[in-house]
Amino acid sequence: MPVARSPEDICLQSASPKEKSFFLAVLCALARIDGDFKAGELRYIKELARRMKAEMSPQVFACSPEDCCRLAAEINNRRLALELIKNMFILAYTDNDFTDSEGRFICDIGDALHIEPQKISQISSWIIDQIIWLEQKALIFEDTPQKGAVDNAKR
Repeated sequence: MPVARSPEDICLQSASPKEKSFFLAVLCALARIDGDFKAGELRYIKELARRMKAEMSPQVFACSPEDCCRLAAEINNRRLALELIKNMFILAYTDNDFTDSEGRFICDIGDALHIEPQKISQISSWIIDQIIWLEQKALIFEDTPQKGAVDNAKR
């Protein structure tokens, strides 16, 4: 029996190689923006690359935030652009420390992708709600989180 793919995975996998590379480069730039590229952030990006069926070339680690904003116009698929913003928020919360610089960069990329501030706010709220629900679940069912609620939110 074939494994059903989620709409998110279908969107990510159908992106062009150039879009996939840009997507990963933006996430790497976000992970570096607070000055500390953490192991959990790298794990998240590598797992996403696997789900996307994308290569993690050295170039994805070299894109500056300014270059990422300039290149954002190359993503013309709105669903892929929204997936990028969603994954940026998930990545920003992996270390449980959402910084002003991360928030500004997400907004800058959203502007470059022509995503409305209200839509960016909706995505942020949805991710936060998901984290809260997963934390409540852990309390209710007396789970001992091994990877944390944010790791589960990305699923």
